Amino acid sequence: MWLIIILYTLFLYVVYRLIKFWIINPWRLQQDFFNQGIPGRYTPIVGDVLRHRRAYLADKPFSYVEETSAEFGDYYHTSFGPFPCLNISDPALIESILKTNTRFYHKSELARAIAATVLGYENIVLVEDENHTRHRRLLNPIFQQQNVNSMIPLMVDLTSSFLTKWQIDTNEKTYPLILDVSKEMSNLALDIITGCVFGVEAMKDIHIHETIYQSIKIASDEIEKRIHNMIIIIPILNQLPILGKRRIDKCRQDIKNIVLHMINQRKQGLTKATCKGHDLLDLLLTAHGDDKDQEFTDNEISDEALTFDNKQE
Repeated sequence: MWLIIILYTLFLYVVYRLIKFWIINPWRLQQDFFNQGIPGRYTPIVGDVLRHRRAYLADKPFSYVEETSAEFGDYYHTSFGPFPCLNISDPALIESILKTNTRFYHKSELARAIAATVLGYENIVLVEDENHTRHRRLLNPIFQQQNVNSMIPLMVDLTSSFLTKWQIDTNEKTYPLILDVSKEMSNLALDIITGCVFGVEAMKDIHIHETIYQSIKIASDEIEKRIHNMIIIIPILNQLPILGKRRIDKCRQDIKNIVLHMINQRKQGLTKATCKGHDLLDLLLTAHGDDKDQEFTDNEISDEALTFDNKQE
């Protein structure tokens, strides 16, 4: 008898938690948005996932944002599954969130779940509060004008080499040259970023180049599928090794192993920067604040480097 009561109570509790997660909490937040006069829409349970999915399947990922902005204006609320979203494109409001009042805002669990799948948590994109301030302070010198300028010749040389290669391929063929422009541009971006981050050895190593490219591509594709199937936002289920999770984890581990290997090689002096000055890996390895003990750890350097490298996708 008691066992039946306990099981029944447990069942009701689970049902209540599911209803609260999928319906009650989102509805309350959406009501707050409505009460403040913020335009938008609320679709229980699924939110705007289906609209996102239609744009994704139509290969027009930005059409959803364009249509919604045209309908509601510079700021509006929607939801992604059970997660309420406040979307802002007004520059003044963006400055208020990202600069003026940044201490009052934190990354959403949804954004963290998506980004951390490949990038990890120890990077400028996902760290919070004091740790974010520390990362930002250590990274700021990397983007000083002289450091960025030292990378420009490499970018120009790589782009010129790509154009020359296309010209040679065109001249050598008696029939029209057919290129997968998306892949070609991704390869160019990967060459530029890999060269600026890791140096010439990594850029010219075919195995490293192909592993990074394929891993980022596979992981990105699997993450998109998990997003639009809502798997990535369902607690517990999003941690199970199913529906692409194993492939994503393997891709991330493959890239991380390569990055850690290149970090160790640079520390041992076996590789060098391709740029005229220091490349990003040099700058990450030597980054420190006023306190020399505030240097990045290898894992932090790896995650920061992954963050830069994933910009190519």
